[in-house]
Amino acid sequence: MSSEFRVFKAAMGIQWLKAGWSIFKTQPMTFVFMYIFIIIVALVPLVAPLLQLLAAFASPFLTAGMYMAVLSKQQGKTISLADILAPFSAKGRRLHLFRLGLYQMGAIILLTLLADFLFADAFAIMQEASSTQQPDELINALLASISMSDIMVFAIAHCFNLMAFAYALPLVFFKGETRIFTAIKQSLKVFHKNMAPLGVYGLAIALLILASMPLSMIPLLVIIPISYISFFVSFQAIFMPVVKVQSEHDESTETVQQDGNDTGRFDA
Repeated sequence: MSSEFRVFKAAMGIQWLKAGWSIFKTQPMTFVFMYIFIIIVALVPLVAPLLQLLAAFASPFLTAGMYMAVLSKQQGKTISLADILAPFSAKGRRLHLFRLGLYQMGAIILLTLLADFLFADAFAIMQEASSTQQPDELINALLASISMSDIMVFAIAHCFNLMAFAYALPLVFFKGETRIFTAIKQSLKVFHKNMAPLGVYGLAIALLILASMPLSMIPLLVIIPISYISFFVSFQAIFMPVVKVQSEHDESTETVQQDGNDTGRFDA
């Protein structure tokens, strides 16, 4: 049975971002180092290609570790860099994260094949480029080989992939959803129903990233950890447990949101 979820207005996207900042500033350097660690693991295949599969499977575990650190901070605990590795020892849940990693890898392979099909001419031009070729000529040839429709198709496919797995990961790890396809469908449904707040949230993150470009993207060391934190806050708010209570005066039922103070969840 799919988890029930809440639907919010557009303004809530900013509230999630503010909540992420509030949590981040309690231990900023720890969250920054967690993000740097995630980057290092992602770059490992560039140095050791044989570890590419290992790095790919580690990604959902490290993301879940970041989310667990957020939950610990909400509960008033002190966190350390080592906490990001906690999901690797989470018995009963790590197998499902591993399975989710397989699905993510399959999606990445499909996206790679789609890119090879859509941008085959551009890839051929880059492979055939010589050291004597002028950069302007190469750029013009690349732009001429890529159509806007191909870019749009790939962008839509990439966004679909992101939406499919964004909430699937916390659903599998924190909600105990063992059916990967069910978690993916639920994630897509959440994005559809909460398009307004998540759209505002995504736009705010995008604007912050653009604003960091003149500073050599260094502010990303702060922006991206906050985006991890605030996205998990959105998950907590959207999937906050709903309980049904019966009125004492009649047999009608009333839906009440369970208070999240005991668990440290963000009460949106």
